[in-house]
Amino acid sequence: MDHTSFLMWPLLDDVALRLADETVTYGELLLIGAATGLLEDARTETARALEALQGRQVDPSRADVRTEAVAFRQANRLQSGEDFRAWLASRQLTTAQWESHLRRSLAGRSPVEAVAAPLAPDELEAALTVDLACNGWWRKVADEAERYWAAGLLAGDGFAEPDPAPSGEVATLQMTAAQLAAALPSLGILDTRWCADRLCVLRSRQQALSEAEQRYSSDDAVAARVADHVGDWVRFVFDEIWLPTRAAASEAMLCSREDGLAPGEIASRANRRLEHHDLRRDRVPAAAAALLAGAMPGEALGPLESGDAVQVLWLCERRLPSLDDPAIRQDAVNELLAEALDRVAAGRAHVVPPL
Repeated sequence: MDHTSFLMWPLLDDVALRLADETVTYGELLLIGAATGLLEDARTETARALEALQGRQVDPSRADVRTEAVAFRQANRLQSGEDFRAWLASRQLTTAQWESHLRRSLAGRSPVEAVAAPLAPDELEAALTVDLACNGWWRKVADEAERYWAAGLLAGDGFAEPDPAPSGEVATLQMTAAQLAAALPSLGILDTRWCADRLCVLRSRQQALSEAEQRYSSDDAVAARVADHVGDWVRFVFDEIWLPTRAAASEAMLCSREDGLAPGEIASRANRRLEHHDLRRDRVPAAAAALLAGAMPGEALGPLESGDAVQVLWLCERRLPSLDDPAIRQDAVNELLAEALDRVAAGRAHVVPPL
């Protein structure tokens, strides 16, 4: 791998994972993230946050940032100042960069609609690199890399790692690799031939994962798993708006109940995003789930206070878990597959700090 180092974490030649006798570098994680769309998703989130901040549609207060900082340190078990400073140092981050990430996190979660604005490429890439270091992106991609590797193990004797890309495929794979390399943040340079070989392995493992998923998709296996989750796999389809005050939320509910305004119209008038969800009950906060469990479709529900915002909900549909529901079937398959992958990888996959 041809690597040009920058004063940013991580170095692409550093090892992030040990999978039995195989090592996975940060460069390979970056390639996997680009190939699977996870990198582009992260870039889009960072760009939206920067646009909201630059347009001053969102302007987090110092109190908001302090609250976000406390939550971040608790989530990452960085209660002591020594642990926090060590965490920053291991990722070559300054406190100012970390606080800028917190501001972008707050802006990214804001329900206010961001207005697209031109961003300087260097600014976006610098912010993205910091966000990847702070928001768990590297660990998320590492988990995906481990899943693909474990799928190859699960395939057993019938699975063989591919040889380096055949000469007939090299040009196509190198073109793909070059396109991916052009989308990478400024952390280094990946050799296109190396990328082509690793993409060949990735595609093989993705195929193994797809075949494993099919193996755990039988009607009997899925039916048994759904029966185990009759209560917590009820699905709520609902809309929600987050508003700044309880009074604003009460006004929104009044507009819905008395004036018959649709949620989308209410969101537009309040300059807030209308968020649509289709979630299992066990993935909905308890207070919201309790309201949705007893509501009539179209009924305005709330207000529910959470932090410095207030939530209003509208139930669209409530569905009992059913084998005829593709989302429920997929949940069952995902759980069965995850358990199988965990069993085959147990004790053989290790993260290398500071990932």
